[in-house]
Amino acid sequence: MFESRERLAQDIRGLLGALRDEGAGRYACLLEPKGVLFEDVEPGGPPSWPLRRFLEQRTEALFAIPRTLAAGQDMDDIFEDWEGDGFFLVFVNGRVGAVVACPDPEALEKRAGRVLKVLVDRLIRYNSAWRNDERGRGFFFGRPRLDTVVVGRKAADQDRLQ
Repeated sequence: MFESRERLAQDIRGLLGALRDEGAGRYACLLEPKGVLFEDVEPGGPPSWPLRRFLEQRTEALFAIPRTLAAGQDMDDIFEDWEGDGFFLVFVNGRVGAVVACPDPEALEKRAGRVLKVLVDRLIRYNSAWRNDERGRGFFFGRPRLDTVVVGRKAADQDRLQ
């Protein structure tokens, strides 16, 4: 029942790798508003530091996406300056998020269910503060709130052409 923090961190890294592999992606990370906590990169792939820096510079905007979408408000495309990758975003209680840079984030969203279920379990065990939402409200009998967002580059490129 009780696992060491090191073991949970190892599991989280492995699950990020599984998400990246499932989406044939080149980069996956787990972040909170302060920055990147864990990351997994495609072996032999391009350098990951430009993408990591890009994401770290936009953490506040990333964490605002689920709230903005839920409120039906307009928002800027924070990914417009990044070319080539689509993004699959997952937010747990608005406190921690996973980002996978991959060619087909929609397909990854459809296939990621099992991995996400285990990842959320490990995240909640790793840091009990993530049980609470961004306003400090916790859950006791329900499940954590899981928000997923797909940012496909093809759709964004088509919008620019119209």
